[in-house]
This record gives sequence, C-alpha cells and structure tokens, in this order.
Amino acid sequence: MIEPSFRYLCSYRASFTEPQQMVGKAHFGRRMIAALTGGELEGERLRGRVMPSGGDWATIDDNDTLRLDARITFETHDGALIYVSYRGVLRPLSVAHKHARAGGPQSDADKAEIYFRTTPMFETGDERYAWLNDIVAVGLGASVGGAVRYDVFELL
Repeated sequence: MIEPSFRYLCSYRASFTEPQQMVGKAHFGRRMIAALTGGELEGERLRGRVMPSGGDWATIDDNDTLRLDARITFETHDGALIYVSYRGVLRPLSVAHKHARAGGPQSDADKAEIYFRTTPMFETGDERYAWLNDIVAVGLGASVGGAVRYDVFELL
C-alpha cells in the first residue's frame, strides 16, 4: 500500500452570517443555511480573497455531527475566479461551538477534541489556475468566532 503524501496549497478564512434559515428536521437531519460574507485567501500558490457570495447548506444529525455542503468563490490576487465546493464533517458540534466562542481552539488538546475535515473541489476556466481542476484536496478546519479557517492540502 502507498502512504499518501500532501503538499500545502493554501489557507483561507471565511466569515458567515448566523444561520439565516433553519429548515428543521428532515430525512438528512436539521438543515441549516448560512450565507458567506467574505474572507481572505493566502498561500504560496494561491492567494486573494473569498468573495461575499455562496454559503453552506449544512445538516446536523442527532449525534452532534454537522455535515457541510458549501459553495464559495475565490478571487485570486491577479483576478482569476475559482469556484470551490466542498463537503465535510465537523464533530462534535457542541465542542466546536465552545471553542469558537473563545476565538478557536487554543491548544493541541483543544484541536484534538474536534474532527473538522473537508474535501474541496475546484473549478476554473482561467488557464493560470487550470491545474486546480485536476487535483484532489483535503481541508483541516477550525471554527473561529463568526468564521471558519481551513488549511488546504493537495493530495499527491
């Protein structure tokens, strides 16, 4: 078996509104919809901003697990637009909320209490960033107040 290896791609912080729509409990869990208000994107190969559009159509199940279903747009420092969609898992949600109120996990022990992973997929028509269309990536997340922060890695 081959052990996977990763290469750092970028970090981004995205701010969201408080959930605007709590659809209620349905067959996938309690549906929560929050709008994205913007953010920052930084990295050696990718930097710019998170545009104020898109959002997260998450569900929360009875086991205190939030399942993300997010769609956002990056605008790079040189004007390219990159659509990003990702699914992910955040558990336990109650512990993540506790750390978010404190500005995010403060210690390695705090970070170990939370499982927050995503699988971003990128789409762009800009030739300078077309390589993003053909990679697999994973994100490691943290709730930080009214925002989330992700460190994203390309799976090699």
